[in-house]
Amino acid sequence: MPILDAIRAKLDTLTAKQRSIAQYLLEAPDEASYLSLKELSVRTQASEVSVLRLCKALGFESFVALKEALRTHTQETFRAISPSGFLMCAEKRPDGTPEQQLAQICLDDQNNLASMIGQLDPAMLFRCARSLLAAERVVIFAHDKSYLFADYLCYRLNFLRIKASSVQLGDGDTVSTALASLGKNDSVILFSFPPYHLPIHNVASYCRYRGTPILAITDSPDSPAAIEGSSVFLCRTGARYFFNSQVATVSFINILASCIAIEMGSLFDEILANEQDVNDFLRNNSGHDKEE
Repeated sequence: MPILDAIRAKLDTLTAKQRSIAQYLLEAPDEASYLSLKELSVRTQASEVSVLRLCKALGFESFVALKEALRTHTQETFRAISPSGFLMCAEKRPDGTPEQQLAQICLDDQNNLASMIGQLDPAMLFRCARSLLAAERVVIFAHDKSYLFADYLCYRLNFLRIKASSVQLGDGDTVSTALASLGKNDSVILFSFPPYHLPIHNVASYCRYRGTPILAITDSPDSPAAIEGSSVFLCRTGARYFFNSQVATVSFINILASCIAIEMGSLFDEILANEQDVNDFLRNNSGHDKEE
């Protein structure tokens, strides 16, 4: 039986305190699946013992087992509503000569880029730029091929002297450690493109719970990363031969970094000057053996 149905079926057998906790699980299963035992007890104004007793009453051996069931529910929910963009595009591949097909592929990329630029909200973009500048650190979450772009954005941010790191969503222990260390003075960036890594919705929900600002870079407002309260930027990635064409994504990263540079003003000029000093020093001292 699905976890939420199992909880509803046992509501009448629970104590008042257990019902209160169970009601929270029913209302926010995605957020609850990433809370620690202590955080859930605070969230529901119940003791940790009460939470553990609820787990036993619901048939789970541990709190961890309950969270795993909630995560499975969230993944299955999103899997049921997430279309396969690749299969849909596969039906629309153009006929014609190879040259004509190439022209259509290039036009697709032009349209993806134009769509991203056309939907940009300058006010939100510069607000995010200021937020990233003010953050104590920036943590970027991505999965599979999207991780390439997380690393690229990290490179841009670190060049701008913004402390940034990337986290592979498939590494559960690293994700949990990164989430546990987040605070309101940090910022989080999420990359999410088809085929979606559905647990990213839980990551986004937990960041919102911790009060950490979220910037989501994704292809659709229905993406699991595009939760309420986050700053969402859409990069259309439609492609005819692969899941995604990331022309718009790379361009957005450069646009975001450029907006940060604009906000920095003279500080950006100082960075360029310091970088030039390093290059000059290394060039002038290259090839010289250390004197014995």
